[in-house]
Amino acid sequence: MPTTTSRALTGTPRTRLVIVRGPSGSGKSTIARKLREQMGRGTALIEQDYVRRTLLWEKDTPGALNISLIDAAARHAIDAGYSVVVEGIMHEARYGDMLRGLVADHAGESAVVYLDVPFEETVRRHAGRPQATHFTPEEMARWWAPDDRLGLDHEIVLGADTTAEEAIDRLLGAL
Repeated sequence: MPTTTSRALTGTPRTRLVIVRGPSGSGKSTIARKLREQMGRGTALIEQDYVRRTLLWEKDTPGALNISLIDAAARHAIDAGYSVVVEGIMHEARYGDMLRGLVADHAGESAVVYLDVPFEETVRRHAGRPQATHFTPEEMARWWAPDDRLGLDHEIVLGADTTAEEAIDRLLGAL
């Protein structure tokens, strides 16, 4: 007879969880940082690039340590009463189970957004960023995963024509 595992809820009805995903150059860091400012003190920002590239200095591979560390950091902050914004490319194939579990286990309101921006537009945007020399359009093409949604019923999908302010309004409205 199959058994089901029950996982403990994380956070409280007052905590908020926001997940901002999309391809490189789609605007997710800008949205996540501005959203955190709007949400105010008591909001943690967990950036995939910082955890993976700076803290751990690891490649983005299946089962890499950054996946479980992002999950643990988000849960720890939520359990401490913080609201949390998690941001990154976080491809569904590698991060999907962790992100869906985090949303399912969160006792408060959650909002998930996927920035559906065409590859050509992400390359154009990347050219104007300070980190434009850190990686090339060819590298961006290797990371590209079109329509990389998590498949959650309430997942918000925003296109390239959505401004950061409009995205923040949608996310705050979803909370």
